[in-house]
Amino acid sequence: MKIYYFASLKEALKMPSEEITLHTNITVAKLRKKLIDKHGKQHFPNNILCAVNQEIASDDVIVGETDEVAFYPPVTGG
Repeated sequence: MKIYYFASLKEALKMPSEEITLHTNITVAKLRKKLIDKHGKQHFPNNILCAVNQEIASDDVIVGETDEVAFYPPVTGG
């Protein structure tokens, strides 16, 4: 699975993307937990946004090996 990181998350992790291998389909919440275990909770706060195949996804969306997943911090404007 290809995971993309954007904005300050990309800068903090020092990588724009990474590949991970899944042996089964999992929820976005479980994927987020795997990434927290790998990179640290500080990079994946509760308000971070996730998109699966370029559509905003909630924590209960199922992702599989061929899906494209992106994480990005919420955008602020002014």
